[in-house]
Amino acid sequence: SSGINAEYGGSGTDVDFIRKILKVREELLFTQLAKVMMVKGGSKEEKRVARFKIWSQQQQDLVQSAARAYSERLISDLAVEKIGLADAELQPILKKMYNLYLISLVQDNIGFFLTNGLISKGGANALRGDFNKLIADISPEALALAEGFGITEEMLSAPIARDWELYNSYDNAGEMDKYEDLVR
Repeated sequence: SSGINAEYGGSGTDVDFIRKILKVREELLFTQLAKVMMVKGGSKEEKRVARFKIWSQQQQDLVQSAARAYSERLISDLAVEKIGLADAELQPILKKMYNLYLISLVQDNIGFFLTNGLISKGGANALRGDFNKLIADISPEALALAEGFGITEEMLSAPIARDWELYNSYDNAGEMDKYEDLVR
């Protein structure tokens, strides 16, 4: 057991709980990876070859899951730091977006969190409502948030940005025909 209370508090504000279970998830995955990477017996070279096979052929999903858990936790930590440095008037919307990010992480990995006792069934059920409420709260600001990325009309005028189905319905040579002289 993880030693934490597995009850999500709801309201899209239980950031500390989600941050805690993200950290526990990362620790559990890396512990599991460390255990499967232990190779007993054989020469130093045989152990190296065996570890390589485990890493690259037998446990790819576990390696990727551990790496993703690490990066998601790191992004979460950095987001908290950067939100704290943001202008005071931006912090409320940034916190809502951050909460939405955290809930999305839990929802995307809900099976892991449930089977490892990191969230209760009731807590998992509460996430959907909190997700929807945050979307409703953030959506009036969507245009301003999108504009904050500085995406220009020229970027939006790329054929794939306008109608990706049409763009992919024929061989457009990756739009490289415009740059034929540069690439040939």
